[in-house]
This record gives sequence, structure tokens and C-alpha cells, in this order.
Amino acid sequence: MEYVIFCRILFFLVKEFFMESIFIPRYFWNGTNDEVCTNTAVLVRDNRIEQIDEPEKLRLGYPEAQVLESKDWLMMPAFVDAHDHGRGMSPISFRTPDRALEMWLQDLNKLPAIPHYQACYYDGMRLVSSGVGMVLHSHNPNSFAKIREEMVAAEKGYKDAGIRSILCPLYLDQNKRIYYDRDKFISDLPEPLRTNFAAGIHDKIMNMDEYFQLVEGICEDLADDIKAGWTEVQLHPNGGQWCSDEALLQMKEYALEHGMYIHLHLLETQYQAEYAKRTWGKSFIKHYKEIGFLGPWVSFAHAVWLDEEDLQLIAESGAHLITNPSSNLRLRSGIFNMQRANELGIDCGIGLDGCAFDDDQDYLREIRVAWLNNLHNGVDGEVDYKDAFKLATSRGAKISACGLSSGILEPGATADFTMISVDSIEKPYADPGIDPLALLVQRGTRQSVVMTCVNGKIAWQQNDESRKKEKDAEIQICTAIKELRSKDDGKRDNSIILQHVHDFYTKRK
Repeated sequence: MEYVIFCRILFFLVKEFFMESIFIPRYFWNGTNDEVCTNTAVLVRDNRIEQIDEPEKLRLGYPEAQVLESKDWLMMPAFVDAHDHGRGMSPISFRTPDRALEMWLQDLNKLPAIPHYQACYYDGMRLVSSGVGMVLHSHNPNSFAKIREEMVAAEKGYKDAGIRSILCPLYLDQNKRIYYDRDKFISDLPEPLRTNFAAGIHDKIMNMDEYFQLVEGICEDLADDIKAGWTEVQLHPNGGQWCSDEALLQMKEYALEHGMYIHLHLLETQYQAEYAKRTWGKSFIKHYKEIGFLGPWVSFAHAVWLDEEDLQLIAESGAHLITNPSSNLRLRSGIFNMQRANELGIDCGIGLDGCAFDDDQDYLREIRVAWLNNLHNGVDGEVDYKDAFKLATSRGAKISACGLSSGILEPGATADFTMISVDSIEKPYADPGIDPLALLVQRGTRQSVVMTCVNGKIAWQQNDESRKKEKDAEIQICTAIKELRSKDDGKRDNSIILQHVHDFYTKRK
């Protein structure tokens, strides 16, 4: 324990950035292997991993390098939060309790328009302290007229917190608020609710040319950080039921021309699956295969309501899936079929979706929820815990079009890694020789994270300086919220519309 305390004091005293550093953990896992290594050290030069070898070989070969060593460390790739929203605060903070998604969405008018820098800086600090090095940000605009400025502010918030971001400016052009039979739904509403509800629907905020101009403007504003590998921009049709085929195919053409990826919500709920059946007489995936939208350039968040044929088509196409297990539980959406996706070799990731189980952005706990909450059960329902960690690292990182972070610790890779306290996961007792990953998947929480490095820089560590930075981020966002609430307390009585939405979907199954 004295040695661990010494190491932590050392972290506080040394500079956060070392031109040449040797990290010597007790255990090392590279993000792809099935075995955890010992007697392994990692040489980091500038922002990349230069060499991985035995500790003594690196000490002798690089005598001037700064050495950071602890028998308490498990070194592994920094985690990838493969789908999130940068809300900063969970909607439950604003009188919006967890319900089925279709009802929950109606209640989001209670939320304050938190400035995106403060929201993403606070979220970024919570993520990096949980071992996350990269986040995919699905943008919820405060103002559609200011999305460009908001996206730039969001990226700055994440970067100041020390993590990479994939920015996804949303587009939609149909079916806002109700997926199908919307005119019938509106006509059945009583006045004045009918008029007010209809007035709040603006399906098409911009056309495709305007959207591509927006994307290009964001890329222009963030050109330096894109070049430096801190961020990338992806096209973001908000969801299958919210975006026309014409828009999707134009996005595909644009994405292929510009070397970009496309990210969207898909098949989060049974009602979205019902939309596809009503519209095309088949599933989203089968339809997307027919129109040529399905391919390695696209990733789907949630992806709960997939059948066997859908999964096989996704595997053949090279498309990516993102599971959001806590969100799917909290919003009564369903359970992701991780076991079958793994069997088919589909590249999947894990995303917090701003709905972590305890509203704390604890990524290690999210890995546990994803691992345990598998669609299959019984004696054939087990998912290998190492596969869950691969989703969190090497496989999840493949959502990036340009390899923003590889999710793998190997020579030449960016130095994005986290250190886990072995002592914290072995307490109160563990037999000698147990795989630390087996303990981590069962016991790990953000309190197990000792340090997170991104781009070769210590972005967070267990010391007073990092805790102060986290506290400052919390103060900033709470100050912004209190100022907004002084102008609008957010109190809305949505009970009547919620009842109508409930009745509409339950009667149209």
C-alpha cells in the first residue's frame, strides 16, 4: 500500500506529458488477446506506443525514459463509449422519469437547454474518470439554427476533459413525435392539445444540401483537431423511422465520396420494428439491404429488434452494432442479442446513451450490464467476459472511420489506455491466479480506475488535481442550469399527451 501511495504522489509531481515514458503494470491486456500478460512494459513516445517488451529490456534500452510502475496496475486500452448524447445531466433531474421511449420523448420539453460546452465538459470528465478515451456524440441541438456552433462547443468540452470525440450532427425529415398514422393520432386529440401538438411538429428543418453544408462547416471549424486526431465528424440520420430513404441514400453517396461513416438509432423499440413492417412489409435491415444502404460505412445504435436474418445480413454487410444496455432497460426497449452477434463476427460496441444505470456514466458497470443482460438464457446463454471487454475496446473502436483510436495496445497505436487498480477488484478476497478481467467484469466500477491516458497524455488520475477538475466541471454545469431555471422552471403538465401516446401505441400493436 505504501508503494501505491508513493506512485500516486509521483503522478502528482511529474508533468502530465512525457516525451518518452515506460509504463510497467502488474498485468497487461492489449484489447484483442484471450490472455492477460505479465512481465510486460510499454514504451510511449510522444502520443504513440513505440514498443512493448519485457521491463528490463526497455529500461536498458531507454535509460533516460520516465518510468511509471506499480504492482497494483492492470493496463488495458481506454474504453470506447460508442453512443452517447453529451446531455451532462440525466433527464430524471428535470422531472422526466424513465418510461418507454415513445412516451419519454414527449417529456423532453422539460429539459433546460444546457450549453453544450458545459454539458460535454462535465460528461467528458465523468467518462475519462471511468476509463473512457473516446466517445461518439449523437447531438441533440438546443437550436437547429446554431448546430454548427453547438458542435464546436461540444468538441471543445470533450477535448478539455481530455478525450476524443466522434461528432454526429443529426438530420431528420419525417415522422417527428409519432412514427406512423400521425395524422390520425393528431385528429383524435382534443383541442387545444391538437393545435398545440401539430404546431410543434417540424419534420424537415433543412434540406440535404443544407445538411451537407453544415457538415462541411463543422469540419472546417474543427480542421485542426481533426488533423490532430482529436475528433471526426460522421453523418447522422437520427433514426430509421425519422429519415426518408432518399436522405439515407444521399448520405451514403456523400459518405463514400468523403471517406466518412454514418451513425443512426435503429430498432430501439418494438414500435419502430412495427413501423418498418407497416411501411415496407419487411424489417428495416431487409429493406436497407434492398436499397443498398447497408454496408461497413454504417453503425446502428440499440439494434434490439433484430431477427436471425437481419443479423446475418448485418454480418455479411460489415455494418456495426452498438448496444446500450442500461438505456434499453430504463426505457423498456428490450435486450440486445450479444451472443448471436458475437457468433456471427459482427463488430459491436457499447454505449452509455446518457442513461447509465445509476446516472453516473460508469462505463465499467455498463460493461457488466451488457455482459449479463444477454437475450439468451439457460445453459447456452453464457457470453465470454473477454468478448464484453473487446466490445468496449478493440471492436467498439471500429465505429471510427479514420481509426481515431484503435482500441488496441500495440506498437504504432495511439497511446490511449487506462490503468485499473487490481487491489480494488481483488478485495475483500480472491484466490491467486484468477484472471483479473474475470474479476473486473464482475466487480469493476469507476472507483477501480487509477489513471486514464489519451494521446500519450495523462487525462485523469486518482489525485486531488483531477478531482478538483471534476468538481469544477460540476460547478460549471450546475451554475448554468440554475441560471436557465431562473428563467424557466421547466414545469410542464404532459400527462394528457402521454396518455394519448400510450393508448395510440398499445391499441395499434
